[in-house]
Amino acid sequence: MENTRLWQSLDDLSAREKNALRKFVASPYFNQRADLQLLLDTLLAFMDKGQIPDQAAIWSILFPDQDFQQTQFRLLMTYLQRLLEQFIIVEASLAESGSGRQKLVEFWSQKGNGDLHQKALLRAERSLAKGTVRNADYYLSRYRLSAERYRLNYRQRPEAGKEQQSVDWDFNVAFIAMKLRQSCLLLAHEQVYERGYTSTLLEPLFAYIREYGLLEIPCTAIYWHGIQMLQNPAQEQHFQSFKKLLLEASNQFPEDEVRDLYLLAINYGIRQVNDGRPNFFYDIMDFYKDGIRHGYLLDNGKLSRFTYHNIVSVALQIDQADWAEQFIAEWTPFIERAYRERMESFNQAKIAYYRQQYQDAIPLLQRSNYHDPLLNLGARTLLLKIYFELEEFEALHSHLDAFQTYLVRKPELGYHRANYRHLIHYTRKMLGLIPGDSQARENLRQRISQEKILTEKEWLLKQIGKA
Repeated sequence: MENTRLWQSLDDLSAREKNALRKFVASPYFNQRADLQLLLDTLLAFMDKGQIPDQAAIWSILFPDQDFQQTQFRLLMTYLQRLLEQFIIVEASLAESGSGRQKLVEFWSQKGNGDLHQKALLRAERSLAKGTVRNADYYLSRYRLSAERYRLNYRQRPEAGKEQQSVDWDFNVAFIAMKLRQSCLLLAHEQVYERGYTSTLLEPLFAYIREYGLLEIPCTAIYWHGIQMLQNPAQEQHFQSFKKLLLEASNQFPEDEVRDLYLLAINYGIRQVNDGRPNFFYDIMDFYKDGIRHGYLLDNGKLSRFTYHNIVSVALQIDQADWAEQFIAEWTPFIERAYRERMESFNQAKIAYYRQQYQDAIPLLQRSNYHDPLLNLGARTLLLKIYFELEEFEALHSHLDAFQTYLVRKPELGYHRANYRHLIHYTRKMLGLIPGDSQARENLRQRISQEKILTEKEWLLKQIGKA
């Protein structure tokens, strides 16, 4: 039962959604089969108990006097799955009040009832204007309502037609905003995966945007600057304009769109840092702080363990260890329970290492079982650096051997293996340097500087420079 589409669909519903589904299936408008209602109640009862029944056991509850019939049971599950999907569609429609009002306007228009059409249209226009969202979807809705307003007035006074200009304007803004967003996301994807994507129509759209003042509209301006900063990464003014617009007008976009914009800005900042512009760490942190404060970087109320880890790392890069410590205390409960303890320990260890409180960091790194390979590698790297800086060379040699063995046993690490093998290799080389042999030290420094796959290059060069 656990692997069926129906069980998995039900398991993904919240408690509120499950209760609403019960009412939906009990409604004779949507369902007139008592066996489907009983099937739903039975499945949810097992779920509430944390039990996973087999299909025959459920059948015996539904039909105690009949032998189990696999084909019939599968049909019942299919029918209930269809009801569940209808429920999801209805829920989504109710959640999008603007879409429902638009349908109501169109319904009365088709019926030819001018009075009800007029009233429904007025309510829809007022409802749309009350909202704060002003993205492409808003202008598309406004275009549809403007078109309805034109049709309504045209029936009464064909010669008027003053709404046609607003119909045209709203359509243009909606189209341009959607096109710019799609192009921006395509360019961002291309920079990461290099698939050879190209976005057409941009140049004529750019000319229209400049001529007709669309840079004054946030939903077009923000993506225009986004495209410019991706195409011209060295021209920082586009990023700063993008940042200013996003932080000031984030309430004009729905949460999923804001999240995409914040991640776009963060990823741009990371690329700038990787290109040798560490001042972008401050911009990255601005987006992280604002993103978690407003919930934009949360997913169903949960904070990704990767985002959590990245936030602490960036905070330490800009000397905000105290803030990072407060962040850990406040936001650890928002990580999925299975990862909380190890993520908290590892990031507390990073803070302790940053403060050179090595004896506090070591037990934090040793007490947790870091099942996640990348987290395990991070913990091993931190221990390597601590042992080296404490000059605990015996412990370091043992640690390097264990680290090497771990990499051999984890072929699934892919390209990460090369990075950490290089770290181990150059750490051993540093340990083997003869004191006073400046030429050997310089040769090693040059080899490290030229190594392409080495995330700890800066740390290694710093250690060589100390002697």
